[in-house]
Amino acid sequence: MAQLFLGLYDYFQRRKSVFWAVFLATILLVCFGASRIKLEEDITKFFPDDERIEKLSYVFQNSKFAERLVIMVSVQDSATTIPPDSLAILADELVHRIGSELKPYVKGITSRIEEGKILEVFNSVYDYLPIFLNDEDYIQLDSLTKPQNARAKLQESYRQLISPSGIALKGIIVQDPLEFSLLALRKLQELQYDENFELFDGYVVTKDHRHLIFFIQPKYPPSETGNNSKFIKQLDFIVKQISATHRRLNASYFGAVAVAVGNSVQLRSDTALTVSILVVLLAIFLIGFFRKKRVPFLILIPVAFGGLFSLSCIFLLQGSVSILAIAAGSVILGIAVNYALHFLAHLKHVHDVRLVIKDVVGPMTLGSTTTVLAFFCLQFANAAVLRDVGLFAGFSLIGAALCSLVFLPHFIPAGLFGTDNKRGNWIERISLSSLGSGKSVPWIVMLATPVFFYFAFQVKFNSDMSKLNFMKAETLLAQSRLEAINKSTLSTAYVVSSGSTLEEALRKTEQVVPRLQLLKAAHNINKYSTVSTFLISDSLQHIRIEKWNSFWTTERKQAMKLAVREEGKALKFSDQVINNFERVIERQYTPADAAAMTSIRSTFFDDYIIEKDNTATVISLVNVDPSRKSEVYKELEKSPVHVFDRQMLTNLFVGYVNADFNFIVTFTAILVFAALFISYGRIELTLITFAPMFITWIWILGIMALFGIEFNIVNVMVSTFIFGLGDDYSIFIMDGLQQEYRAGKKNLPSIRTSIFLSAVTTIAGLGVLIFAKHPALRSVASISIIGIACVFIMSQTIEPFLFSALVTNRTRRGRSPMTWAGIVRTSFTYSFFVLGAISLTLIGLILRILPFWKERSRLLFHTLLSYVTWTLIYLDPCVSKKIIGRKPDTFSRASIVIANHSSFLDILLTTMLHPKLILLTNKWVWNSPIFGGVARLADYFPVTEGAGEGVDRLKEYVAEGYSIVVFPEGTRSDDGKLKRFHKGAFYMAESLNLPIQPLLIHGAADAVPKGSFYVNEGQVTLKFLPPIEVDDTRFGATYVERTKAISKYFKDEHARLAMEIETSEYFAHKLVTSYLYKGPILEWYLRIKIRLEKNYKSFHIHLPSKGVILDLGCGYGFLCYMLQYLSNERTIIGVDYDQEKIETAKNNYLITKRLQFHCDDVSEFPFEKYDGIVISDVLHYLLPDAQEGLLRRCFETLNPGGKLIIRDGNTDLNERHWGTRLTEFFSVKLLGFNKSTNPLNFVSGEWIKKMASSYGLKGEVLDEAKFTSNVIFVFEKSAR
Repeated sequence: MAQLFLGLYDYFQRRKSVFWAVFLATILLVCFGASRIKLEEDITKFFPDDERIEKLSYVFQNSKFAERLVIMVSVQDSATTIPPDSLAILADELVHRIGSELKPYVKGITSRIEEGKILEVFNSVYDYLPIFLNDEDYIQLDSLTKPQNARAKLQESYRQLISPSGIALKGIIVQDPLEFSLLALRKLQELQYDENFELFDGYVVTKDHRHLIFFIQPKYPPSETGNNSKFIKQLDFIVKQISATHRRLNASYFGAVAVAVGNSVQLRSDTALTVSILVVLLAIFLIGFFRKKRVPFLILIPVAFGGLFSLSCIFLLQGSVSILAIAAGSVILGIAVNYALHFLAHLKHVHDVRLVIKDVVGPMTLGSTTTVLAFFCLQFANAAVLRDVGLFAGFSLIGAALCSLVFLPHFIPAGLFGTDNKRGNWIERISLSSLGSGKSVPWIVMLATPVFFYFAFQVKFNSDMSKLNFMKAETLLAQSRLEAINKSTLSTAYVVSSGSTLEEALRKTEQVVPRLQLLKAAHNINKYSTVSTFLISDSLQHIRIEKWNSFWTTERKQAMKLAVREEGKALKFSDQVINNFERVIERQYTPADAAAMTSIRSTFFDDYIIEKDNTATVISLVNVDPSRKSEVYKELEKSPVHVFDRQMLTNLFVGYVNADFNFIVTFTAILVFAALFISYGRIELTLITFAPMFITWIWILGIMALFGIEFNIVNVMVSTFIFGLGDDYSIFIMDGLQQEYRAGKKNLPSIRTSIFLSAVTTIAGLGVLIFAKHPALRSVASISIIGIACVFIMSQTIEPFLFSALVTNRTRRGRSPMTWAGIVRTSFTYSFFVLGAISLTLIGLILRILPFWKERSRLLFHTLLSYVTWTLIYLDPCVSKKIIGRKPDTFSRASIVIANHSSFLDILLTTMLHPKLILLTNKWVWNSPIFGGVARLADYFPVTEGAGEGVDRLKEYVAEGYSIVVFPEGTRSDDGKLKRFHKGAFYMAESLNLPIQPLLIHGAADAVPKGSFYVNEGQVTLKFLPPIEVDDTRFGATYVERTKAISKYFKDEHARLAMEIETSEYFAHKLVTSYLYKGPILEWYLRIKIRLEKNYKSFHIHLPSKGVILDLGCGYGFLCYMLQYLSNERTIIGVDYDQEKIETAKNNYLITKRLQFHCDDVSEFPFEKYDGIVISDVLHYLLPDAQEGLLRRCFETLNPGGKLIIRDGNTDLNERHWGTRLTEFFSVKLLGFNKSTNPLNFVSGEWIKKMASSYGLKGEVLDEAKFTSNVIFVFEKSAR
């Protein structure tokens, strides 16, 4: 990856005109795409994609009652009583001013119900009377049409006519003297949803006459905050001005438009304030750190490019994006700032743009990839706005990362930061403080994490969306006043019927009415209001007209006509009034069309009908008893309608957000974890890198719970940003740790500085929102400060701590780094060991208190001990075991068993061999809290008591056939090499007259070295030498003489055993382990390399085991280290042209003074005299003259009897040579794994042999390749 970006950098550096052409073309392209995108302001995109939520959102977005602005005229003092006329006067003033001054912003004002409107409604009802009558009405109609009742009704109508009643009522009586139409008109009272209101002179007032309300229908929807801001500003002025002239009254307003404008104004105000503070802080901070005024502008280049790139990509994908997503996603651009910060901070450290690109390309591409994948996981969210946020953020980071690596380097002038590396800057001193290196902070973190984990489950999600709105004090007061006088809205359910036509929607509404009636009768609902009372479907109209016709039989008509005429004449009604009645019952009624219902719909029901996009929706209101809400909803949903309320919307919304949040966090974590694992190739590095993010999440949740900070839909999105930021920090820290471990590069200070800059700038960017008054912005600030601070602390402490514990703390002491498999095996092994030790201690105590069978009890305990230790040893399949020389009668008699001691494992290895063994142990084993009890119960003998006293005590056990195991070295060796033997074991053998059984232990020190409990993979070998009898005088007659002689014999045999075992296969795992955690490519390259090279066995066999070996083209030093392992008498010098490979080879914990590495051109390296020279895959990188010169120098500097090994492609093997060329193409041109400044020049094998022959060298050719022409030439210089 680095080669690609370095190649682009070099290409553009040489061709500046091409760079500017490409850059400007790219900018024009992304600007064009960004300019073409459609920005959507739909607030409902916050809501999940659920049919019920979509339906409710559709209702509130399109219905007029949701957009209406409520104007309230109220009495100020609760103790004051004011005539309602005063309320009406103030209302009339408001209506007049609003109508005249705010005409451009107002679609309509509904201030009172005029009598003319009532007459229009009556005329519609009168003309189509039968369609408005239901079954209950016919019961009254049947009673009313009885002659005596009809006469009484006419008399009542007469009294009303002569009374001072309203004109409208008298007009109704004249047209309908028996008031049949009032049966329908009275249903208008049932439509009064809240009984706290009544009409006063056409105005809507509360029953206590303390509040009057009227409505304004704004011209623009709530989302049009630009025009609505002007509207609300002027309305506010009018309301305050008129209220000031009526001291005892107060006017206020509330509605979606007022809330939206309040939010918009406050957001703009907060944004201006916070951005101003931010710009000042960042300018001071960044210029103060970098001390270059142009740095802030350089940092903004990738950010701006990333935003434009993202918009253009989204335009290509879907053509539009939510403006809410851009607003939220802009916060994510804080991560994009990090890319430029990392680049510039590292440049300030190394002063070389090419080196910066090489160092940051890995972590930057990995960090951006994982973070982009995390944001793209938002595509699985149910809310459209979250999906848009994911796209905008993801593509922004892709664009910013590419810009930082491709374009930004060319905007940086040469010598921007000079060449001074001194840490004179106070910001650098803070960033490089003891936070990352202190030992106490990681332990504090680990101790605090379980506490935060406990509280983490108590964090809450704030489901009250209204708390994310900003409302001025006046708006809040108006809202509370409105809710106080209109309490029914708090328990309102919306029953929504939809269809392709209004007719279909009305039919569905009519189907639910019988259920509403039953629910009301059962007191499950308090009241309902539905348009189906007056807006009736065609099908139902036909049915009701038929019923009317069947009701008015000829006999009934005749009887009614007669009764009305007689009584009408008596009351002196005019013939017109009587004829009007007869016209009602004789008329041939037809269904009413839409035009006929216009007056009824416009007066009462227009707000509850939505006709849009070939869909008609009818809304009914139901006042539900909250305790019976679930059963009401269950019953209503049996009809073809949707039922919901605001609480249901909230519950669904919270449910979806929680589900989305949990799924996205889990899926993102899995995805990031998988990406890290693929990139690092090691589960250990993946876990170390992932740990800060995981712990950070626990801390954030725990701190939020402790301080009562709640999640909401806004700061939930910010949590994704924090996760992405933590991902970046962790990856960069891991890269610094790896670079230092792999090649000794001290890049960690610059990385820590850039992370500190990033944390400070991001906290400043989001933390300044704490000064905002808008609650949504403040919620972002609090979680941002907590989250980013936690991310910064964890990446600076936990990650280095874990890496040190797993790797560098061990390698500094020459031990292999831990692996996940090793930790699991070690944990399992020691768990079994502890459990076995405890069990044996308990069993031993029980056996010890038995008053009989002492000898049998002792043997039983030793048998159990031997079985448990045997199981423990053979439990780990990664440590192979081999026992040599053991015979069936080895322990048939008592003896003194002497064994070398280099590991705690030696005790277990010897104990498992036979039950009848007594060990001489030192103080730490005897006093061990785990194994000490077993040692004491097993009668193991502490050597601190002295050999003389020990002889007397051991006679009893010897008599019972027990052998005594002694480690003559006295203590474990530190390096696995045998130390001086003490005389104690040999004195005991002489005193007890016992033979000596030598036991060689090999590999235990590699498996479990002294001072370590970690179990490495390896091979443990136990070899029994022939027993040395008491009368065997070959080793001397006295124990002093035998000590020296047997010691020499033992060590020689141990060296011989080591030589047999320690082959190249034995050291292969050790070699691989020493290159772990230095990159997956290097690790797998090594694994494949040693497999193909058969663990370098041929090189070891053909090279001298003593002397100085020169490895030309040593690469990463694989062969050098293997040759070092296989012989302690070799001095190896490795030379390679690639500085990175040499640095990697040098930084190995197994390097010794016998191993040297030099970075140099092999054709210019100063040769000395050598006993062996290796030229492996080097010659073809040199020009022909340099090839010949190198070979001649090798021939000349090779000592007599020395060996020269050359491995290279042989052009004589034409059929296989293409394979060699192909591998070199991948290695040099494509992957850049090997460096070459010259064209490849492969040589002929015959030419090499002729040159060697000319210098008197003889040799052989080893051809083991199948698909390439690579062969090995082994030459030997004759001895003189």
